[in-house]
Amino acid sequence: MTTLVPSLFYRDWDANGNPLVGGLAYTYLAGTTTPAATYTDSSGVTPNTNPVVLNARGEAAIWLPSNIGYKFVVTDSVGNTIRTVDNVINSTAGGLYAGTSTGAANAYLLTYSTSWSVLSDGVTVYWLPSATNTGASTINVNSTGAIAITNPDGSALVAGQIVAGQVAALMYRNSAWRLLLTGTVPQILPGFTALNAGTTVPDSGGTAWPVGYAGVPQNGQTGAYTLVLSDANKHIYYTGASSVALTIPANASVAYPIGTVLTFVNDASAAVSITIAINTDVLVWSPSGATGTRTLAQFGRAVAQKVASARWLISGTGLT
Repeated sequence: MTTLVPSLFYRDWDANGNPLVGGLAYTYLAGTTTPAATYTDSSGVTPNTNPVVLNARGEAAIWLPSNIGYKFVVTDSVGNTIRTVDNVINSTAGGLYAGTSTGAANAYLLTYSTSWSVLSDGVTVYWLPSATNTGASTINVNSTGAIAITNPDGSALVAGQIVAGQVAALMYRNSAWRLLLTGTVPQILPGFTALNAGTTVPDSGGTAWPVGYAGVPQNGQTGAYTLVLSDANKHIYYTGASSVALTIPANASVAYPIGTVLTFVNDASAAVSITIAINTDVLVWSPSGATGTRTLAQFGRAVAQKVASARWLISGTGLT
């Protein structure tokens, strides 16, 4: 595949078609009157004067950084406007890869060989992170300032979404860098760790548990205990030597989701029973329909399920 050679110089003409000798090319950010630098060569190091003065052939070397919108206002040598052209963009995907970042985890620094220094919506970059993030993160691209990296929905990153040495992609949008490609295989999403056998989701109290885990996580107790939100769908394993109460809190203080299951296991070290109590709400014994506090004998097991905002059904072995 071949392509036509691009224009080697910027050229302009007057109203009669003659070279615009001494013409002036003013450059601004697209849609504004804010001056924007252009450069004398491909290195993007040395800025042109603004305006750029055209030579005796109406020419000038005007190099634009990639993916930045410009407005050109061209006048003759005495300031009469020849033309105004807005949204001039040197669009390229090839210049978007910036190599490996510096900085630290959660505070990345990225520098392009092309010295563009203005960000606009839609600018996209690809890079190799130097460190794996451990939480919410920022990136400073070409000294434009530390700007938040977010998920596409604007939420903050979670640990492990950016992985050292794995390609990541960002798009600038609404004053934030949106993470398009996490760089992880398998992918990591907010609220999850890696999507594999070790993938986890948090319980109601924030503790992570493996996705698809079929067991009933344990909360061991040796004394009286009032359950908390993170006990949802766990078993309370009692191994003390005294008769104590295990209490299900009222919905007004701990709002377990409807459908929550609480399991109670009395593996006491002495021949004692434990009391399964409830604060304010209704605990219904299945199948009798009786309500109120229940007693669970040594080696007994009972399961309580929340069926309404203030109503639980309980059944089990050794339950009276």
